[in-house]
Amino acid sequence: MDLLTFFILATYISQIVQVCFYSVPSAGSTVEMLVKVKNDPANSHHHPAASAIQSRLKVVLLIAATFLVTATSLIPLITVCYPPFFRILIPLMAQPTDLMKWIAIECLVTGNIITYVAVATLKRNVSFHAFGETTRLYTAGLYRFLRNPITLGLALIYIGFVLALPSVGVLVGFILFFLNSSYRIRMEEVYLESAFGDDYRQYKRQVGKYFPKVSKRSQRYVR
Repeated sequence: MDLLTFFILATYISQIVQVCFYSVPSAGSTVEMLVKVKNDPANSHHHPAASAIQSRLKVVLLIAATFLVTATSLIPLITVCYPPFFRILIPLMAQPTDLMKWIAIECLVTGNIITYVAVATLKRNVSFHAFGETTRLYTAGLYRFLRNPITLGLALIYIGFVLALPSVGVLVGFILFFLNSSYRIRMEEVYLESAFGDDYRQYKRQVGKYFPKVSKRSQRYVR
């Protein structure tokens, strides 16, 4: 087993551990959001997902998108277990360069660290409504610098996969992941703004969505 293969397998193990022991609603899929909102209509009627549920077309599209993201996220694991599968993915090159391999490893390690810290922080400091959203605006720790560190961490992992297995199949998976996550985050932000008002709007202005804002100092607003 080469070093890159080891880190790809370690990434899957790390993510499984996080899902089993540190799972939080904000790290879930768009479909999970829709299910939680649908199961708690009395308290979640003001959530943007509640209106999405009313459209059968939107529900079908969101379920399809989540299924595709989940399926494509398993491509690297399948390829590691059965290398000939790589030929089906429409390779962009025969194999990654050594530089690409090292960058891929760095992305996988960094992505796993960020997702673990972000999820563990929420698990320890925040409680959630039955419909899946946070009960208070938490802006300390890693969330003092990034509004969506979990998504950033997962994106880095996906970038690592793209570099490790440069192909159309894995690249399409990354694009689907980004679009699906962006839609879910947009719905969450609408809810957070309605729930926390000016506190969230101020937090949103001062803290970057995926990357720290260097022009202004992020401030701590723990509610």
